[in-house]
Amino acid sequence: MKITALTTILGLATTLAGGIGTAIASPKQTYKLPHIAPESGKTIKIDGSINESSWENALKVELNFETSPGENVTPPVRTLVYLMEDGQNLYVAFNAEDPEPEKIRNYLSDRDSIWESDFVGVKFDTFGESKKAFQFFVNAAGVQADATQEDFVGDDSSWDAIWDSAGQVNDSGYQVEMAIPFRALRFPETNDAQSWPMELLRFYPREHRHRIANTPVDRDIACQICQFDQLVGMKNIKPSKNLVLAPTLVALRADSREPFANWKSGDVESEASLDIRWGITQDTVLNATINPDFSQVEADAAQIDVNNPFTLFLSEKRPFFLDGADYFNSMENLVYTRNIIQPDFGAKVSGQIDGHSFGFISVDDQFTNIILPGRLSSDIAQIRNSADSPKVDSHNLIARYSYDLGNKNYLGFVNTDRRADGYSNQVNAFDGKYWFDQYHSINAQYISTDTENPRQLIEDFNLAEQQSGDALVVRFRHDSRNWWGYINYMEYDKDFRADLGFISQVGYDKKILGLHHRWYPSEKDSWWTQIEFGGDWDETFDYNGKMLEQETEGRLSISGKHQSQFVAGFVVRDKLWEPEIATEEGILFDESFYFFGASLKPLSGLTLVLDHDRGDFIDYENGELGKRVGYYPSIDWQLNQHLNFRLDYQHVDFDNSSGNLFVAKVSNFRTTYQMNIRSYLRLTIQSFELDSNNPRKDKSSQLLYSYKLNPQTLFFAGYSDAGFRDEMSSRLFKTNRSVFMKFSYALQL
Repeated sequence: MKITALTTILGLATTLAGGIGTAIASPKQTYKLPHIAPESGKTIKIDGSINESSWENALKVELNFETSPGENVTPPVRTLVYLMEDGQNLYVAFNAEDPEPEKIRNYLSDRDSIWESDFVGVKFDTFGESKKAFQFFVNAAGVQADATQEDFVGDDSSWDAIWDSAGQVNDSGYQVEMAIPFRALRFPETNDAQSWPMELLRFYPREHRHRIANTPVDRDIACQICQFDQLVGMKNIKPSKNLVLAPTLVALRADSREPFANWKSGDVESEASLDIRWGITQDTVLNATINPDFSQVEADAAQIDVNNPFTLFLSEKRPFFLDGADYFNSMENLVYTRNIIQPDFGAKVSGQIDGHSFGFISVDDQFTNIILPGRLSSDIAQIRNSADSPKVDSHNLIARYSYDLGNKNYLGFVNTDRRADGYSNQVNAFDGKYWFDQYHSINAQYISTDTENPRQLIEDFNLAEQQSGDALVVRFRHDSRNWWGYINYMEYDKDFRADLGFISQVGYDKKILGLHHRWYPSEKDSWWTQIEFGGDWDETFDYNGKMLEQETEGRLSISGKHQSQFVAGFVVRDKLWEPEIATEEGILFDESFYFFGASLKPLSGLTLVLDHDRGDFIDYENGELGKRVGYYPSIDWQLNQHLNFRLDYQHVDFDNSSGNLFVAKVSNFRTTYQMNIRSYLRLTIQSFELDSNNPRKDKSSQLLYSYKLNPQTLFFAGYSDAGFRDEMSSRLFKTNRSVFMKFSYALQL
């Protein structure tokens, strides 16, 4: 069945893509990067002022194209960029002119949070494969941000490098300087000159958010990275040891108490750990952590988990797993490191050599938590020895390899292996991507899994002792200036398990067809900048041929002035519900609802968002159709250069035939006072309130001070508490409180 489906998809994709045969675009212009020997006894001072004489001999590039919202038109402001290198660092400076410098948004913020500011930056595709780019940005106040970019995947700001930058506002605009050490980048090792595709950018947020670049962007080409200009030079790059040792000290005191009892004071606990990052070569890096501190400084945002049969996804925030995380990406989410709870030891190697990209992780965990997927729901299980000994250690191995075939095509392999006493789970997956031309591409991944379940899981969840299953996922995509569409097929066996991934539904096959059309205005000063209309149709059956879901969705989106966006749409679907008693028949319900969302930036620093949905949804507890109304407003207000307020609120009201089933309310409030580019004070208050037959009212708060010299040299100190609201007295009763401190220092050798 899988081979037939794959042949059908490939045949349809080839038919749709055939006959065009246009090669993917190559870089448009080549720039020669000058090597500047430092003047005797002098170094370039990174202070946000381009006044050293060395800049006079730098490569100069003007940003002549506004690529959004205008389509390669003359930008509203002038920007001149300077580039040079000295064998150790790549220097980049921006002179960003502005006729109204008083309107420059030079907000102070935490690192990687500059996106509402005026900012500039540079992207480098150091391996020249048109798949991934390293990004470095700095705002007008000198705050840094760095990330990686992958086409059709997006930006990943979890990647961090240690580099230097500064920014200053002046009477004619602002200036930014960067010094990016070559040891902060990965690139091919060669005796010849380097050749890196490059894009230089300025973001100018006013009534519109203008994206200004050194090269035009052809919207008729799906690939963006392959449209970069070429930067040639850097023949004098010298290898570096690139060894970073980052010892960490954590101290914590946690108090607790039972409801309406007295506090039980906890002991002050402290622990030291060591993180090691060694650049074995320019393109291969070893990360190791000994007695690691894998705690999260900030808690996950509260979410509504009511009337939801599937496990919630949580983002990874721990530095060891984030560094080089993109090397482990594949089509399906087979690597979800939040499954690893409390490791004793971790080691990771990742790199890229001559088109070969690879990553390997080995981690021993003190727990073994597992997502157990099903056809209509999922569970979370923890393997335990007994009630008195709830922890079972697990050994976790993850390997990823891919080979670049050129023209953005690749073949890849993923292996994950998880083992504990009486338990094992192995996953082997093959994936690849092929571009027919500049518009059409196809991805495919085949996955095979084998699982041995321990006695506890067999008894608790009625599992077989041995489980084996495979999966096939195929995605064909068309993307051009005015049209984008896709044909997707996926099939998962009922015994499929990827215990180190995030796969929450199995035992089904699904087909999706989607098509969307974009319009752009012909007038330069139009009130709208883009309109898009489209939708998709999908159909899902289980392994016995029973329909699980059939859905049709349509949506309209409009973008316009004040960086506004409006989205509206509808969903009509037949969806299966089954009772917990397997002998009873399921019911195919007719769910239908509409949704809309609006976002607006009416003032500098102020963002308003409102999302809403309303319609008929399944009441999973009682097996009937109910009425759900949801409101999801948020406000983000940068009151001045230092002070920011953000409030996200969710309100869901669900009624069934008996009346009101539940009302759920979640709020996440955060206010931050950014003292300077390195330190801030943040207050976070979260609450969850459920009005139902089993009411809950939970509340937590955290006060955090942070100082970051760079991503690995930092200091945190804070206080947090959590509790519930007593229904009888209507007062908040705290059950947990803690004070904590964390210090880490990066020693570069």
